[in-house]
Amino acid sequence: MPERKISHRSLAMRIEALRRRHRELDDRVTQEQVRNWSDPSMMKRLKQERLHLRDAIRGAQALLARTAQRSPRPAL
Repeated sequence: MPERKISHRSLAMRIEALRRRHRELDDRVTQEQVRNWSDPSMMKRLKQERLHLRDAIRGAQALLARTAQRSPRPAL
């Protein structure tokens, strides 16, 4: 399978979008926790999604680090 080319910029933008979504979910979890009648199934779903996002962020950061190591540096 051929290796896909991913630009450094697009990967950084993807990480920022994932972080933004993670913060939104974190806020929703906090809001749900302070409610008197919080829904346990909703809490479980939100926390699982937040965990998946955290894993996706780490994976994208690792990929970003690998692409930064492989990219040729411009001549001075």
